[in-house]
Amino acid sequence: MKRFFVCTLAVAAVCWFPFSSRSQTQSAPEAGSLLYRISGNGLTKHSYMFGTFHAICPAEMVPLESLDVYLDRTDQMVMEIDMDDAAEMQSLTLAALMSGGKTLKDYLTPEQFAKIDAMTKDLLGYPAENLKALKPTMLAVMALTSPKAIGCTPNVYDLSLMQKATAKKKPIFGLETVASQINVLDSKPIEAQAKELYEIALDPQKAVRDLKRLMEAYKMRDPEKLFEISTGQMTNDKDFKSRLLDDRNLDWIPKMETAIKERPTFFAVGAGHFGGKNGLINLLKAKGYQVTPVKI
Repeated sequence: MKRFFVCTLAVAAVCWFPFSSRSQTQSAPEAGSLLYRISGNGLTKHSYMFGTFHAICPAEMVPLESLDVYLDRTDQMVMEIDMDDAAEMQSLTLAALMSGGKTLKDYLTPEQFAKIDAMTKDLLGYPAENLKALKPTMLAVMALTSPKAIGCTPNVYDLSLMQKATAKKKPIFGLETVASQINVLDSKPIEAQAKELYEIALDPQKAVRDLKRLMEAYKMRDPEKLFEISTGQMTNDKDFKSRLLDDRNLDWIPKMETAIKERPTFFAVGAGHFGGKNGLINLLKAKGYQVTPVKI
């Protein structure tokens, strides 16, 4: 179970909101790559930015060996959170639970809970009674990224990259903390989360199909399409979309600048953060950096 809690906000958002039939089209800043070189603006050495997909079928992954040469050119890895920090990982597990002794049953009718029970039994092999203390967001992530749902045992990309960096003796840092990520998710009331979890349970295969669309966009190395699909579902909650993506991207930029000015850095963050007007590619360009797609 802990394996699924490692999924960070990007995949949580993708799994969480009922998918809309249309997404808002954005003009792509760059297309066709998941790896970008950061140069110019006074930098003496290049840094790199790689877009991950936090839980994905192994067959859809970019071969990690293709990233070795770029990792070797850098002196540190920076991720969304420091996954090499045991205390951070422990806090993520604890943050998955509802507080105050509350459970899903406090926010749903018996009929609604029965729908969620049917979904968890089908996709996870567990009755919802065993999982009722989990926050609805985390339960949605677990169900929709389960082997039964997506047809494979998913890899947590970020963990694989962390292990590779550790083997190369690269120090690992985080752009934010687990607490800050959870604060974003918790900004949506549990009542609203439970309602949306119930809506997913009414037709879980629809959400699974749309998650697979995201995997296909990732396989095609199209971060702008990932952005379009994942934000298209949030058209009715623009404030949450801003907190989930835009605000975090804006918060990361000064931290990224500090890192690349100090030493060449390999960034590994969710590919959904790359696209859009306030995506990392456009924000770095606005600061005067050259952000160039690298073919891998």
